[in-house]
Amino acid sequence: MAAAFLLLLSGVEAPARAQRESAEAVAAVRSELASLRAEYERRIAALEGRIEELEGALESPAPATEPPAAAQDELASLRAAAREAAADESAEPSSSAVPVPITATATGREGSLNLLNPEISFTGILLGATLGDERDEFAFEEFELDLQSALDPFSRTRVTLAVGDEGLEIEEAYVNYSSLPGGLDLLAGKFRQRFGPLNRQHLHALPQTEYPLVYQTLFGEEGLGQTGLSFSWLLPKPWATANEVTLEVTDGENEAAFGGEEFEDLAILGRLKNFWELAGSSYFEWGVSGIAGKTATGGASRVYGTDFTYSWQPAGRTKYRGLTWRTEILFSEREDDLGVRHDAVGAYTDVEGLVRRNLYGGVRFDRAEDPLDSDSHTTGIVPYLSWWQSEYVRLRAEYSLFELQPSGERDDRFTIQLTWAAGPHKHESY
Repeated sequence: MAAAFLLLLSGVEAPARAQRESAEAVAAVRSELASLRAEYERRIAALEGRIEELEGALESPAPATEPPAAAQDELASLRAAAREAAADESAEPSSSAVPVPITATATGREGSLNLLNPEISFTGILLGATLGDERDEFAFEEFELDLQSALDPFSRTRVTLAVGDEGLEIEEAYVNYSSLPGGLDLLAGKFRQRFGPLNRQHLHALPQTEYPLVYQTLFGEEGLGQTGLSFSWLLPKPWATANEVTLEVTDGENEAAFGGEEFEDLAILGRLKNFWELAGSSYFEWGVSGIAGKTATGGASRVYGTDFTYSWQPAGRTKYRGLTWRTEILFSEREDDLGVRHDAVGAYTDVEGLVRRNLYGGVRFDRAEDPLDSDSHTTGIVPYLSWWQSEYVRLRAEYSLFELQPSGERDDRFTIQLTWAAGPHKHESY
Protein backbone atom coordinates (compact mmCIF):
# COMPACT_ATOMS: atom_id res chain seq x y z
CA MET A 1 0.00 0.00 0.00
CA ALA A 2 2.78 2.47 0.95
CA ALA A 3 4.76 1.68 -2.18
CA ALA A 4 1.70 2.27 -4.34
CA PHE A 5 1.04 5.61 -2.64
CA LEU A 6 4.65 6.76 -3.12
CA LEU A 7 4.53 5.73 -6.76
CA LEU A 8 1.32 7.71 -7.25
CA LEU A 9 2.74 10.69 -5.41
CA SER A 10 5.91 10.77 -7.52
CA GLY A 11 3.82 11.11 -10.65
CA VAL A 12 2.16 14.33 -9.51
CA GLU A 13 3.96 17.41 -10.63
CA ALA A 14 3.32 20.98 -9.51
CA PRO A 15 1.74 23.44 -11.95
CA ALA A 16 3.87 25.73 -13.95
CA ARG A 17 5.09 28.97 -12.31
CA ALA A 18 5.87 30.76 -15.52
CA GLN A 19 3.99 34.01 -16.16
CA ARG A 20 0.96 33.56 -18.41
CA GLU A 21 0.01 36.21 -20.88
CA SER A 22 -3.75 35.73 -20.60
CA ALA A 23 -6.33 35.62 -17.83
CA GLU A 24 -7.57 32.21 -19.07
CA ALA A 25 -4.17 30.59 -18.47
CA VAL A 26 -3.89 32.08 -14.99
CA ALA A 27 -7.39 30.85 -14.10
CA ALA A 28 -6.48 27.33 -15.32
CA VAL A 29 -3.34 27.26 -13.17
CA ARG A 30 -5.27 28.43 -10.12
CA SER A 31 -7.94 25.82 -10.72
CA GLU A 32 -5.34 23.03 -10.95
CA LEU A 33 -3.63 24.23 -7.78
CA ALA A 34 -6.96 24.19 -5.96
CA SER A 35 -7.71 20.64 -7.10
CA LEU A 36 -4.21 19.44 -6.13
CA ARG A 37 -4.57 21.07 -2.70
CA ALA A 38 -7.92 19.35 -2.16
CA GLU A 39 -6.44 16.01 -3.24
CA TYR A 40 -3.45 16.44 -0.89
CA GLU A 41 -5.74 17.29 2.01
CA ARG A 42 -7.84 14.20 1.34
CA ARG A 43 -4.75 11.95 1.22
CA ILE A 44 -3.22 13.48 4.34
CA ALA A 45 -6.51 12.99 6.19
CA ALA A 46 -6.51 9.31 5.14
CA LEU A 47 -2.86 8.93 6.24
CA GLU A 48 -3.58 10.52 9.61
CA GLY A 49 -6.49 8.12 10.12
CA ARG A 50 -4.31 5.14 9.27
CA ILE A 51 -1.54 6.40 11.61
CA GLU A 52 -4.04 6.59 14.47
CA GLU A 53 -5.14 3.00 13.78
CA LEU A 54 -1.55 1.73 13.79
CA GLU A 55 -0.66 3.66 16.93
CA GLY A 56 -3.64 2.04 18.63
CA ALA A 57 -2.49 -1.34 17.37
CA LEU A 58 0.98 -0.84 18.93
CA GLU A 59 -0.52 -0.01 22.29
CA SER A 60 -2.81 -3.10 22.31
CA PRO A 61 -1.95 -6.78 21.68
CA ALA A 62 -1.32 -7.24 17.99
CA PRO A 63 -3.53 -9.62 16.03
CA ALA A 64 -1.95 -12.82 14.85
CA THR A 65 -2.15 -11.76 11.20
CA GLU A 66 -0.12 -8.56 11.74
CA PRO A 67 3.02 -8.74 13.94
CA PRO A 68 3.97 -5.57 15.88
CA ALA A 69 7.20 -5.26 13.89
CA ALA A 70 5.31 -5.09 10.62
CA ALA A 71 2.96 -2.49 12.04
CA GLN A 72 5.91 -0.38 13.12
CA ASP A 73 7.50 -0.59 9.65
CA GLU A 74 4.23 0.46 7.97
CA LEU A 75 3.73 3.26 10.48
CA ALA A 76 7.21 4.64 9.75
CA SER A 77 6.59 4.46 5.99
CA LEU A 78 3.24 6.23 6.30
CA ARG A 79 4.72 9.00 8.44
CA ALA A 80 7.48 9.57 5.86
CA ALA A 81 4.92 9.66 3.07
CA ALA A 82 2.79 12.15 5.00
CA ARG A 83 5.78 14.47 5.56
CA GLU A 84 6.66 14.29 1.87
CA ALA A 85 3.07 15.06 0.84
CA ALA A 86 2.90 18.04 3.17
CA ALA A 87 6.21 19.38 1.83
CA ASP A 88 4.98 19.03 -1.75
CA GLU A 89 1.79 20.94 -0.91
CA SER A 90 3.60 23.96 0.56
CA ALA A 91 6.39 24.08 -2.05
CA GLU A 92 6.45 26.60 -4.89
CA PRO A 93 5.49 25.20 -8.29
CA SER A 94 8.52 23.89 -10.11
CA SER A 95 9.78 25.68 -13.17
CA SER A 96 10.17 22.30 -14.85
CA ALA A 97 6.50 21.46 -14.48
CA VAL A 98 4.41 20.70 -17.54
CA PRO A 99 3.01 24.03 -18.84
CA VAL A 100 -0.72 24.58 -19.06
CA PRO A 101 -1.85 24.98 -22.66
CA ILE A 102 -2.62 28.61 -23.59
CA THR A 103 -5.91 29.03 -25.39
CA ALA A 104 -5.59 32.79 -26.07
CA THR A 105 -2.71 35.20 -26.33
CA ALA A 106 -2.94 38.97 -25.65
CA THR A 107 -0.59 41.17 -27.62
CA GLY A 108 0.04 44.89 -27.66
CA ARG A 109 -1.83 47.16 -25.18
CA GLU A 110 -5.29 45.58 -25.44
CA GLY A 111 -5.11 44.27 -21.86
CA SER A 112 -4.57 47.74 -20.34
CA LEU A 113 -6.55 50.12 -22.53
CA ASN A 114 -8.51 51.34 -19.48
CA LEU A 115 -5.27 52.76 -18.09
CA LEU A 116 -5.23 55.24 -20.99
CA ASN A 117 -8.57 56.77 -20.00
CA PRO A 118 -8.43 60.04 -18.01
CA GLU A 119 -9.63 60.33 -14.42
CA ILE A 120 -13.07 61.96 -14.57
CA SER A 121 -14.59 64.05 -11.77
CA PHE A 122 -17.80 66.02 -11.59
CA THR A 123 -18.87 68.85 -9.27
CA GLY A 124 -22.21 70.59 -8.94
CA ILE A 125 -23.22 73.70 -6.99
CA LEU A 126 -26.89 74.43 -6.19
CA LEU A 127 -27.85 77.82 -4.73
CA GLY A 128 -30.94 79.23 -3.12
CA ALA A 129 -30.97 82.85 -1.91
CA THR A 130 -33.34 85.27 -0.22
CA LEU A 131 -32.92 88.96 -1.10
CA GLY A 132 -34.77 91.31 1.22
CA ASP A 133 -38.50 90.71 0.78
CA GLU A 134 -37.98 88.94 -2.55
CA ARG A 135 -37.05 85.31 -2.95
CA ASP A 136 -34.85 83.92 -5.69
CA GLU A 137 -35.65 80.52 -7.07
CA PHE A 138 -33.18 77.70 -6.50
CA ALA A 139 -30.74 77.57 -9.39
CA PHE A 140 -27.61 75.73 -10.40
CA GLU A 141 -24.65 78.06 -10.02
CA GLU A 142 -22.13 75.88 -11.80
CA PHE A 143 -21.40 72.41 -13.12
CA GLU A 144 -17.76 71.48 -13.42
CA LEU A 145 -16.32 68.53 -15.35
CA ASP A 146 -12.69 67.77 -14.53
CA LEU A 147 -10.44 65.46 -16.60
CA GLN A 148 -6.93 64.54 -15.45
CA SER A 149 -4.46 62.06 -16.88
CA ALA A 150 -0.79 61.17 -17.02
CA LEU A 151 0.42 61.70 -20.57
CA ASP A 152 3.77 59.99 -20.11
CA PRO A 153 6.37 59.60 -17.32
CA PHE A 154 7.24 63.30 -17.63
CA SER A 155 3.92 65.17 -17.84
CA ARG A 156 0.27 65.28 -16.80
CA THR A 157 -2.71 67.14 -18.20
CA ARG A 158 -5.81 68.69 -16.68
CA VAL A 159 -8.90 70.04 -18.40
CA THR A 160 -11.74 71.67 -16.42
CA LEU A 161 -14.97 72.57 -18.19
CA ALA A 162 -17.45 74.80 -16.34
CA VAL A 163 -21.10 75.23 -17.29
CA GLY A 164 -22.85 78.26 -15.78
CA ASP A 165 -25.16 81.12 -16.69
CA GLU A 166 -22.80 82.20 -19.49
CA GLY A 167 -22.69 78.75 -21.08
CA LEU A 168 -19.76 76.40 -21.48
CA GLU A 169 -16.33 77.74 -20.51
CA ILE A 170 -12.86 76.23 -20.39
CA GLU A 171 -11.78 77.13 -16.88
CA GLU A 172 -8.45 75.31 -17.02
CA ALA A 173 -6.62 73.32 -19.68
CA TYR A 174 -2.91 72.79 -19.22
CA VAL A 175 0.01 70.38 -19.31
CA ASN A 176 2.07 70.03 -16.14
CA TYR A 177 5.77 69.14 -16.15
CA SER A 178 6.63 68.41 -12.52
CA SER A 179 10.14 66.96 -12.78
CA LEU A 180 12.17 69.47 -14.76
CA PRO A 181 15.89 69.94 -14.01
CA GLY A 182 16.64 71.96 -10.90
CA GLY A 183 13.33 71.08 -9.24
CA LEU A 184 11.25 73.33 -11.53
CA ASP A 185 7.51 72.82 -12.07
CA LEU A 186 5.91 74.07 -15.30
CA LEU A 187 2.28 74.66 -16.28
CA ALA A 188 1.59 75.41 -19.95
CA GLY A 189 -1.93 76.37 -21.02
CA LYS A 190 -4.86 78.09 -19.34
CA PHE A 191 -4.89 78.00 -15.53
CA ARG A 192 -5.99 79.86 -12.42
CA GLN A 193 -3.01 81.97 -11.41
CA ARG A 194 -1.06 81.74 -8.16
CA PHE A 195 -1.96 85.17 -6.82
CA GLY A 196 -2.56 85.06 -3.07
CA PRO A 197 -3.83 82.05 -1.12
CA LEU A 198 -7.36 81.77 -2.61
CA ASN A 199 -7.29 82.70 -6.32
CA ARG A 200 -5.87 79.29 -7.32
CA GLN A 201 -8.91 77.53 -5.82
CA HIS A 202 -11.98 76.68 -7.85
CA LEU A 203 -15.37 78.04 -6.79
CA HIS A 204 -16.50 74.81 -5.10
CA ALA A 205 -13.34 74.65 -2.95
CA LEU A 206 -13.64 78.16 -1.44
CA PRO A 207 -14.34 78.62 2.29
CA GLN A 208 -17.32 80.86 1.34
CA THR A 209 -19.77 80.83 -1.57
CA GLU A 210 -17.85 83.54 -3.50
CA TYR A 211 -14.35 84.93 -3.87
CA PRO A 212 -13.44 87.79 -1.49
CA LEU A 213 -14.84 91.17 -2.49
CA VAL A 214 -11.42 92.63 -3.33
CA TYR A 215 -10.77 89.78 -5.80
CA GLN A 216 -14.08 90.45 -7.54
CA THR A 217 -13.45 94.21 -7.63
CA LEU A 218 -9.96 93.98 -9.16
CA PHE A 219 -10.14 90.74 -11.20
CA GLY A 220 -13.85 90.08 -11.78
CA GLU A 221 -16.34 87.64 -10.23
CA GLU A 222 -14.33 84.57 -11.25
CA GLY A 223 -10.94 85.83 -10.08
CA LEU A 224 -7.73 85.75 -12.08
CA GLY A 225 -7.25 83.06 -14.72
CA GLN A 226 -5.31 83.46 -17.99
CA THR A 227 -3.34 81.54 -20.61
CA GLY A 228 0.44 81.23 -20.69
CA LEU A 229 3.32 79.67 -18.75
CA SER A 230 3.79 79.23 -15.01
CA PHE A 231 7.14 78.28 -13.45
CA SER A 232 7.42 77.31 -9.77
CA TRP A 233 10.55 76.48 -7.84
CA LEU A 234 10.72 75.07 -4.32
CA LEU A 235 13.73 76.75 -2.72
CA PRO A 236 16.21 74.71 -0.61
CA LYS A 237 14.94 76.09 2.76
CA PRO A 238 16.95 79.32 3.02
CA TRP A 239 14.94 80.83 5.90
CA ALA A 240 11.63 78.97 6.45
CA THR A 241 10.38 75.39 6.58
CA ALA A 242 9.46 75.69 2.89
CA ASN A 243 9.83 78.50 0.34
CA GLU A 244 8.37 78.63 -3.17
CA VAL A 245 8.97 81.13 -5.97
CA THR A 246 6.50 81.47 -8.87
CA LEU A 247 6.89 83.33 -12.17
CA GLU A 248 4.02 83.45 -14.68
CA VAL A 249 3.88 84.95 -18.16
CA THR A 250 0.33 85.11 -19.54
CA ASP A 251 -1.84 86.94 -22.03
CA GLY A 252 -4.00 89.86 -20.90
CA GLU A 253 -7.43 88.27 -21.39
CA ASN A 254 -8.71 89.27 -17.91
CA GLU A 255 -11.09 92.09 -18.79
CA ALA A 256 -11.39 93.56 -15.29
CA ALA A 257 -7.68 94.21 -14.76
CA PHE A 258 -6.16 94.16 -18.26
CA GLY A 259 -7.04 94.58 -21.91
CA GLY A 260 -9.09 91.45 -22.41
CA GLU A 261 -7.33 90.60 -25.68
CA GLU A 262 -5.47 87.32 -26.01
CA PHE A 263 -1.71 87.97 -26.27
CA GLU A 264 -2.24 91.60 -27.22
CA ASP A 265 -0.08 92.58 -24.22
CA LEU A 266 1.55 90.15 -21.81
CA ALA A 267 0.98 90.16 -18.06
CA ILE A 268 3.81 89.18 -15.70
CA LEU A 269 3.10 87.67 -12.27
CA GLY A 270 5.52 86.91 -9.45
CA ARG A 271 4.88 85.33 -6.07
CA LEU A 272 7.00 84.30 -3.08
CA LYS A 273 5.40 81.94 -0.54
CA ASN A 274 7.00 81.09 2.81
CA PHE A 275 5.77 78.36 5.15
CA TRP A 276 6.74 77.74 8.77
CA GLU A 277 5.84 74.76 10.94
CA LEU A 278 5.50 76.20 14.45
CA ALA A 279 5.08 74.40 17.80
CA GLY A 280 3.72 70.99 16.84
CA SER A 281 0.13 71.82 15.91
CA SER A 282 0.50 75.35 14.46
CA TYR A 283 1.46 76.52 10.96
CA PHE A 284 2.08 79.95 9.49
CA GLU A 285 2.28 81.06 5.85
CA TRP A 286 3.29 84.45 4.51
CA GLY A 287 3.29 85.41 0.85
CA VAL A 288 3.78 88.39 -1.44
CA SER A 289 2.31 88.63 -4.95
CA GLY A 290 2.39 91.06 -7.82
CA ILE A 291 1.08 91.21 -11.39
CA ALA A 292 1.55 93.88 -14.06
CA GLY A 293 0.01 94.37 -17.49
CA LYS A 294 -1.84 96.89 -19.65
CA THR A 295 -5.46 97.99 -19.88
CA ALA A 296 -7.52 98.00 -23.08
CA THR A 297 -6.44 101.59 -23.78
CA GLY A 298 -2.75 100.83 -23.21
CA GLY A 299 -2.51 102.22 -19.68
CA ALA A 300 -0.50 100.52 -16.96
CA SER A 301 -2.32 98.18 -14.60
CA ARG A 302 -0.54 96.73 -11.56
CA VAL A 303 -1.75 94.86 -8.48
CA TYR A 304 0.42 93.98 -5.48
CA GLY A 305 -0.55 91.97 -2.45
CA THR A 306 0.63 90.39 0.77
CA ASP A 307 -1.13 87.61 2.67
CA PHE A 308 -0.88 85.88 6.06
CA THR A 309 -2.39 82.53 7.03
CA TYR A 310 -2.31 80.92 10.47
CA SER A 311 -3.56 77.36 10.98
CA TRP A 312 -3.99 75.40 14.21
CA GLN A 313 -4.69 71.65 14.08
CA PRO A 314 -4.25 69.90 17.47
CA ALA A 315 -2.57 66.53 17.24
CA GLY A 316 -5.01 63.68 17.75
CA ARG A 317 -8.02 66.06 17.55
CA THR A 318 -7.91 67.19 13.93
CA LYS A 319 -11.37 65.70 13.26
CA TYR A 320 -12.96 67.77 16.03
CA ARG A 321 -10.96 70.97 16.51
CA GLY A 322 -9.13 73.37 14.22
CA LEU A 323 -8.73 77.03 13.36
CA THR A 324 -7.65 78.96 10.27
CA TRP A 325 -7.14 82.72 10.16
CA ARG A 326 -6.40 84.27 6.77
CA THR A 327 -5.74 87.94 5.85
CA GLU A 328 -4.79 89.51 2.51
CA ILE A 329 -4.17 93.15 1.55
CA LEU A 330 -4.07 94.27 -2.10
CA PHE A 331 -2.84 97.52 -3.66
CA SER A 332 -3.93 98.58 -7.14
CA GLU A 333 -2.30 101.07 -9.54
CA ARG A 334 -4.27 101.68 -12.71
CA GLU A 335 -4.25 104.34 -15.41
CA ASP A 336 -7.52 105.54 -16.86
CA ASP A 337 -8.27 106.38 -20.52
CA LEU A 338 -6.52 109.77 -20.13
CA GLY A 339 -3.38 108.24 -18.64
CA VAL A 340 -4.13 109.43 -15.10
CA ARG A 341 -2.98 107.00 -12.42
CA HIS A 342 -5.38 105.93 -9.67
CA ASP A 343 -4.42 104.09 -6.48
CA ALA A 344 -6.77 101.86 -4.53
CA VAL A 345 -6.56 99.50 -1.55
CA GLY A 346 -8.61 96.43 -0.68
CA ALA A 347 -8.42 93.71 1.94
CA TYR A 348 -10.22 90.85 3.59
CA THR A 349 -9.76 88.76 6.72
CA ASP A 350 -11.59 85.57 7.57
CA VAL A 351 -11.57 83.21 10.53
CA GLU A 352 -12.87 79.65 10.27
CA GLY A 353 -13.07 77.11 13.09
CA LEU A 354 -14.01 73.44 13.32
CA VAL A 355 -16.59 73.58 16.12
CA ARG A 356 -17.48 69.90 16.05
CA ARG A 357 -16.90 66.99 13.72
CA ASN A 358 -17.80 67.95 10.13
CA LEU A 359 -19.21 71.35 11.20
CA TYR A 360 -17.29 74.55 10.42
CA GLY A 361 -18.22 78.09 11.39
CA GLY A 362 -16.58 81.28 10.20
CA VAL A 363 -16.87 84.95 9.30
CA ARG A 364 -15.20 87.13 6.65
CA PHE A 365 -14.77 90.92 6.68
CA ASP A 366 -14.30 92.76 3.36
CA ARG A 367 -13.27 96.20 2.22
CA ALA A 368 -12.53 97.16 -1.39
CA GLU A 369 -12.03 100.51 -3.13
CA ASP A 370 -12.96 101.14 -6.73
CA PRO A 371 -9.66 100.91 -8.71
CA LEU A 372 -10.51 104.13 -10.62
CA ASP A 373 -12.19 106.01 -7.75
CA SER A 374 -10.77 105.41 -4.27
CA ASP A 375 -13.48 107.58 -2.69
CA SER A 376 -15.99 104.90 -3.63
CA HIS A 377 -15.58 101.75 -1.57
CA THR A 378 -17.60 98.78 -0.34
CA THR A 379 -17.48 97.09 3.06
CA GLY A 380 -19.00 93.77 3.96
CA ILE A 381 -19.42 91.00 6.52
CA VAL A 382 -20.08 87.34 5.66
CA PRO A 383 -20.81 84.89 8.52
CA TYR A 384 -21.42 81.26 7.55
CA LEU A 385 -21.76 77.64 8.67
CA SER A 386 -20.56 74.68 6.58
CA TRP A 387 -21.57 71.10 7.31
CA TRP A 388 -19.76 68.27 5.54
CA GLN A 389 -22.18 65.40 5.22
CA SER A 390 -19.20 63.48 3.85
CA GLU A 391 -16.14 64.29 1.78
CA TYR A 392 -18.47 64.20 -1.25
CA VAL A 393 -21.35 66.43 -0.07
CA ARG A 394 -21.32 69.82 1.70
CA LEU A 395 -24.21 72.02 2.84
CA ARG A 396 -23.54 75.69 3.64
CA ALA A 397 -25.71 78.48 5.13
CA GLU A 398 -24.35 82.02 4.63
CA TYR A 399 -25.51 85.56 5.31
CA SER A 400 -23.82 88.47 3.54
CA LEU A 401 -24.21 92.20 4.07
CA PHE A 402 -22.42 94.71 1.82
CA GLU A 403 -22.66 98.50 1.99
CA LEU A 404 -21.50 100.90 -0.72
CA GLN A 405 -20.01 104.22 0.38
CA PRO A 406 -20.61 107.12 0.17
CA SER A 407 -24.11 106.36 -1.20
CA GLY A 408 -25.04 104.05 1.69
CA GLU A 409 -26.63 101.51 -0.67
CA ARG A 410 -26.96 98.08 0.98
CA ASP A 411 -27.05 94.58 -0.43
CA ASP A 412 -27.91 91.75 1.97
CA ARG A 413 -28.86 88.18 1.29
CA PHE A 414 -29.20 84.77 2.92
CA THR A 415 -27.85 81.90 0.85
CA ILE A 416 -28.12 78.13 1.07
CA GLN A 417 -25.51 76.27 -0.98
CA LEU A 418 -25.39 72.56 -1.75
CA THR A 419 -22.14 71.30 -3.26
CA TRP A 420 -21.45 67.71 -4.29
CA ALA A 421 -18.64 65.93 -6.08
CA ALA A 422 -18.05 62.59 -7.75
CA GLY A 423 -14.83 61.06 -8.98
CA PRO A 424 -11.25 60.83 -7.70
CA HIS A 425 -10.69 64.62 -7.36
CA LYS A 426 -13.15 66.11 -4.88
CA HIS A 427 -13.22 69.74 -3.78
CA GLU A 428 -9.54 70.23 -4.51
CA SER A 429 -7.71 73.19 -3.05
CA TYR A 430 -4.16 74.27 -3.81
